[in-house]
Amino acid sequence: MSYKFLLFDLDNTIFDFDAAEAAALSRLFEQLNIPLTQDIRRKYHQFNQKLWQMYEKDEISRSELLEARFPLFFQKLRVPLHGLNPGKIYRGYLQEGHQLLPDAKFILQQLAKSFRLFAVTNGISATQRQRLDDAGIISYFDDLFISEEIGHQKPAKSFFDYVFAHIPNFELAEAVVIGDSLSSDILGGTNAHVDTIWYNPDFVPNHSSIHPIYQIAHLTDLPQLLSNQVV
Repeated sequence: MSYKFLLFDLDNTIFDFDAAEAAALSRLFEQLNIPLTQDIRRKYHQFNQKLWQMYEKDEISRSELLEARFPLFFQKLRVPLHGLNPGKIYRGYLQEGHQLLPDAKFILQQLAKSFRLFAVTNGISATQRQRLDDAGIISYFDDLFISEEIGHQKPAKSFFDYVFAHIPNFELAEAVVIGDSLSSDILGGTNAHVDTIWYNPDFVPNHSSIHPIYQIAHLTDLPQLLSNQVV
């Protein structure tokens, strides 16, 4: 039986989230009239990544992540906010960033002819939906599964249980999760007993106990891999 259901992560799998984040952060600091150094960028990226990992582990809620992220970060920088809401400003800028990774649109267009495509993301609902629409790729997906909307997040099995229950005629053996994050996408697929494809464009060594079924370095590798696999 060949794969039929492709469950795509979005950020840094389809979207160039790093580019969108960098642009949104630049615009935020410009609006706040605060110099944005490379050191501050690095510190924010590390801090934000840590919060999202805590969210994935269910250690903090989505609202805690979004509401506390910038107040805590600016507190670390010892920058007063004077009643401003930088998180809301940042999310507005991030929502406008819909940069795609190389070949992403072409690959989705090709795969949508032979497979059923679904987005599975821990991102913010309004942000992800607008970015998909603005990038002109929302029509390639049969449905979107966003953690904020369904009340569960990757890598929890409950997230994927919800996804599977809401895909018509779904068969576990015909599905594969495709994503860049070992701790979110690949672990999530493993928890849900579904095959996984790790998108690893930077050839990052995997020293974890999380093992994908397949690994690719380029999105253009997907059509050949998918057409050759039988489960």
